[in-house]
Amino acid sequence: MKKWILQALVLLFLVALTGGGSSSAAIVRPQQPQLQGDHSEAADQEALNGSCGLERWSVKTGTDADAGLINLKSTTQTTIASLTSLSAPTTLPANNRIQPTETTVFQLHATLTEYKLEGDSDYHLVLSDGSGNTMISEIPSPSCVGSSSILLSGIQNARSEFDARYTTTSGFQTANVPVTITGVGFFDFLHGQTGVAPNGIELHAVLDIQFGAGGTPTPTPTGTPIPTDTPILTPTGTPPI
Repeated sequence: MKKWILQALVLLFLVALTGGGSSSAAIVRPQQPQLQGDHSEAADQEALNGSCGLERWSVKTGTDADAGLINLKSTTQTTIASLTSLSAPTTLPANNRIQPTETTVFQLHATLTEYKLEGDSDYHLVLSDGSGNTMISEIPSPSCVGSSSILLSGIQNARSEFDARYTTTSGFQTANVPVTITGVGFFDFLHGQTGVAPNGIELHAVLDIQFGAGGTPTPTPTGTPIPTDTPILTPTGTPPI
């Protein structure tokens, strides 16, 4: 009898132990890929409520180690076709610029086809040249730009100009208006963005945007244009006034 009771107790102990193990496993069941997915969804929602970006963020906002190399005294006239024909870089450094493209202020005329508020608080603008070429330009939120950024005043200017014309939401809205847009060259990672150029080229950050075919861009101080290693981009000294 004592032996039977002892065996029963051992069996009950094993059952209880197994049940406790299942309960513990349920607590830690979510695996890393699932956690990453949950975090991404939560992060997107937080971003729409005013969060800032992470990926190459210092380069996007002018607080990177090479920001002082940006030539703000000269604006290079270009086209979407010219920029999208540039060779894509093999690596995208987190805190440095790809010269000369990412140290050059470009200006181009295009059609703003659509726009939206991105998860990192940027205004995502899709530009088209009417010949099948598109690219992205972005206006960061000034609240996401470090006070030491040499681009801060230009970003504040562009954001105000855009806000005076449109109200952004988290969904794309159609514009289809001609614009003259000025901004710093930037290569982004390709991840299926709407309007992205094949080589990932963007104007990021946008420093000035004028609406309408007859829009006059904000004058930029004259200076020596930055040399470029591609014959497609022809530097000029003084932007049109």
